[in-house]
Amino acid sequence: MSDSPQYPGGYQQPEEPEPQGGYVRPTESEQAPRRAAPRPEPRPGEHEPPVAAERFRRTTPARSKVIPVERSRGFWRLATGTVFYVMIVGGMADYVDPGVRIAAHLGFWLLIGLAFLVATARERRHDWAPRPRWPWIAAALGGAVTAEVLIVLLGSPAIIIGGVVLLALGSFFLMLVG
Repeated sequence: MSDSPQYPGGYQQPEEPEPQGGYVRPTESEQAPRRAAPRPEPRPGEHEPPVAAERFRRTTPARSKVIPVERSRGFWRLATGTVFYVMIVGGMADYVDPGVRIAAHLGFWLLIGLAFLVATARERRHDWAPRPRWPWIAAALGGAVTAEVLIVLLGSPAIIIGGVVLLALGSFFLMLVG
């Protein structure tokens, strides 16, 4: 719908000028008289009427319900982090010195060790049954060995392409599952 004025009679403009802006303030005689709502007078010995918010304020505090901490299911973060590590170290292998790869392996092992310590501390703090410890060792050693084997067998360009394909498939799966 258009905001432009519609004139009857085709292309001819009206003879009287239209007011600017399309709105004219009504004159004083056309305006309805305004009256303020009467405020109730407090009687002697009574207080002022309470503010609306004061009438609905709680007099007793709400109960605080403790939300139990849930344990994560599986080792998905560990496996995903290991796959990302293999993709990154394998993809950069032809472009950096072997000393950088060694430092990356040591840093990865350090991060896996810190994550393991955090997981065991959470188990103790929340009195959970201990989980198997072998996935942490398998991720630390398996990630480093897999990266080195893929570097020797395939080379960095193939690992980069494989990593991009894996990321695309993972993104597609996450979009489907949501």
